[in-house]
Amino acid sequence: MSTTTGNEAATSPQTRPDAVCGAVERVRAGLVSGRGWQGIDVASLPRRDLLSTHRDLARMRREIDAMLAYSSAEIARRSTPDDGQDGLAKREGFGTPEQLVASISGGTTGDAHKLIEVGDAMARGEKEPQVGTATAGAGTDESPDRAAFRPAPRFAAVRDGVRAGKLSIDAANMITRMLTRIWDRHEVLRLGLEDVARVERLLVQRAHGLSANRFGRIVRQLEAQMDSGRHALTEELQRQERSVTMYEDQSGMFVLRAVLDAENAAPVRAAIDALVGNALHNRRDKDQVVEDDRTVPQIRADALAALARHCLGCKSEDLPLASTTVVVRLTLADLQEGAGVADIDGGSQPVCIATARRMAANGAIIPVVLGGQGEVLDLGRGRRSFTGAQRIALVERDGGCAFCGAPPGYTEAHHIKWWARDRGPTDLENGVLLCSTCHHRIHRDNWDIRVQDNQVWFTPPSAVDRQRVPRLGGRARFHAPKLPAPLLRAA
Repeated sequence: MSTTTGNEAATSPQTRPDAVCGAVERVRAGLVSGRGWQGIDVASLPRRDLLSTHRDLARMRREIDAMLAYSSAEIARRSTPDDGQDGLAKREGFGTPEQLVASISGGTTGDAHKLIEVGDAMARGEKEPQVGTATAGAGTDESPDRAAFRPAPRFAAVRDGVRAGKLSIDAANMITRMLTRIWDRHEVLRLGLEDVARVERLLVQRAHGLSANRFGRIVRQLEAQMDSGRHALTEELQRQERSVTMYEDQSGMFVLRAVLDAENAAPVRAAIDALVGNALHNRRDKDQVVEDDRTVPQIRADALAALARHCLGCKSEDLPLASTTVVVRLTLADLQEGAGVADIDGGSQPVCIATARRMAANGAIIPVVLGGQGEVLDLGRGRRSFTGAQRIALVERDGGCAFCGAPPGYTEAHHIKWWARDRGPTDLENGVLLCSTCHHRIHRDNWDIRVQDNQVWFTPPSAVDRQRVPRLGGRARFHAPKLPAPLLRAA
């Protein structure tokens, strides 16, 4: 096995062992046999080749998933009973097309359902004229012919993204499901096909480079913006479902399970995140008498107990909660009109304006109204540490760790141009929120950071990217954008 050096990125293909050259072509050639990696020592692949190969393989997988979506949708179509005859799935001995597809792929019926839904959406979009929903015209005076051609979203951007191998089935399924729910209420929301298509294109663009979990957060936030009326109802239903169960199991361990709505979860999460972040920060302190070897779940358990003891009358003042705040973010227009939704730091679930007003009545929760007059936050070199007000403004811009998207409670405000070495000022243009891990990684690997048009950009070192293409970070990457007013006309 060859030894990888720090200069592996500069190694030319001619000097590499045959085992690491043309890996993707060899994998593609052996794809059907399932022996694509045979003869290739994966452990000897240089880092750049390993990542490049993995990206190509992931794109190949998405391309194959696109074809599977089409065939899965066709299997589902043929599984519909015809003239009293059993459909394809039942003739093959399965109760549903999802079961048939899953039995062939070896996956779950849930994955099969996603393939069928995405494939059906793509196939429908290719037909002219566009067919409406199956219930079109039901209970109305519309003629069957008129109802059959009622407009519906075509999902052209989703179809193109999936076909090109740029959009995963999971992301495509999230987009089509969310926009279908929105379109079901398009008359109430006064939305047109072009409005839905604009959001579709935005979502397809934002899905690039994000995991399904990260992308799902953006989808939920945009849906709440577009249909704040239904979101308020959903929020109230979630509030009714809130609960905490406590019991002692047979081993003597105390089991606590909490299911919290966004309003109640916000202060709980903020306090625990602050204590966890403080513990992780102290772990770097080499002067600690005893090394902290707790796992993050263990730190959370200890944090919960510390909060309870504090509330029961503990006189200790060393809990790092003084700088902990919960910020509820809303626009001035939404506040005045009593409509729309607000965001809560650290959570992906928006809240309606009524909830935001109620939360703002709590002294420990800070409402940030966008569009109004704010205090002057740029203090130059008048002080080294960022103020609490500046940190709130940085959270508003970065949303948490600007590099990885970690919650605000895990972050600290850092100078982009160092205070001592570069004489960097303590102002917003020179500040960035980073978690401990990302802060060390950026300094260790020499990433460059700049703030432009209120957005944070990270430029990788040449060892990571030879072209050093800047990468967007902060709220602009990890959070949903604010939609324009025409798309926010809730009932």
